Amino acid sequence: MVEDKEIFMNGANTPWNNWNDFGGNYQSAWWDAEFKRIKAAGGNSTRIWISCNGLVGLTISTDGTVTGATNAFWSNLDDMFILAKKNKIYIKATLISFDHFKNSNATYQRWRNIVLSNDKVASFADNYAVPFVKRYNDNPYLWAVDVCNEIEWVNQDAADGQIAWNRLQYFVARVASAIHENSQVLVTLGSAAIKWNSPKYEGNYWSDASLKAQYNNDNARLDFYSPHFYGWCVKWFGNFAVNKTPADYGINDRPCVIGENPAKGVFDDGATPTLVVPPTEMFLATYNHGWKGLMPWTSNAVDANGNLNDFGGGLLAFQKAHPELVDPSFTTGMAPEMKQEKSPSIFEKVFPNPTGSGIFKIALLNYQDVTLRLTDNKGMIIFSKNAVNEESTFSTKGLPKGIYILSAIKPGQMDSRKLVLN
Repeated sequence: MVEDKEIFMNGANTPWNNWNDFGGNYQSAWWDAEFKRIKAAGGNSTRIWISCNGLVGLTISTDGTVTGATNAFWSNLDDMFILAKKNKIYIKATLISFDHFKNSNATYQRWRNIVLSNDKVASFADNYAVPFVKRYNDNPYLWAVDVCNEIEWVNQDAADGQIAWNRLQYFVARVASAIHENSQVLVTLGSAAIKWNSPKYEGNYWSDASLKAQYNNDNARLDFYSPHFYGWCVKWFGNFAVNKTPADYGINDRPCVIGENPAKGVFDDGATPTLVVPPTEMFLATYNHGWKGLMPWTSNAVDANGNLNDFGGGLLAFQKAHPELVDPSFTTGMAPEMKQEKSPSIFEKVFPNPTGSGIFKIALLNYQDVTLRLTDNKGMIIFSKNAVNEESTFSTKGLPKGIYILSAIKPGQMDSRKLVLN
């Protein structure tokens, strides 16, 4: 949500320009141009690796104590966030990656030492994560902190240390708590695959219960989930853009964003990789299956998965279908000719609004193929169900007083109303 308006993260990954940009070979003009490219294509967000493997920018002793960061690191980040605000690009900031722990990294043992010690985890949280969010807390374009990119490989791969789950959970829980205690910035985790983020498979290692079991603090939580989906994930665990909603994975207790998938489209890696959903259609398909955002890898072609030229048409298709979900200022700040592109109404009316009774009545212009979804002001889904006729009622009794968003969703179309429960 942006204030009381729902937003869909019509996004990208721009993990780095030059590996370890911040505190290293940071190029302001390049980042400005890349943000402009994403914006021009219809995007509103991107995910950036603030530290790629820890060799540059952060200061860490041999025993794993994090003492802070260099002046160049902060100066480069200051500039990047100014550019993000100027271009209106929301940033998901990834603090570290499994690459920090890999044995090919010269300082890998320092990073392993961190997660193996409660005191060293505290130094990471207090001397890196907290100063980061405090420094940029007033910038509305710092959307979220991603604690670690694909941390599961640190458990799974011998080259990354095969560190026990409970130590990785403690690390995530302790860092999330510190961020929540010092800022309003949202916290997530770029999970390598849905099988580690779902009770339907190996288990949700990042649920509130899993995190609080290792660090018993009410702030030990993720505000939204952001699993990654590549062809092998689709093959074994289903397709988020075709037939899998967050509810199908048992993670619909909070918003869910697809944190990575190939820029060239949604693939199923069976005997050979098969394109299932083309990039021009994958953003609308993702949204229509209940996900709150899609961030392809990558805008700038860091590998063979593609670039903005591949998925820019998909960003634009979503923006044209749902301009108010891409830019929350759309209804008041856009030119009249752009307002004409807004999706037609599905609701005839929703009343009484405001209400103190908790009972709302809905009148739809047409109920065929309509899904009704109610979310709270943090974007958490309260219910999602198919409309069965033009008129219906629903009760919000038992819910806290406040603002809620009721959406009527059809393929390629959405109509939302703000509801006030007194």
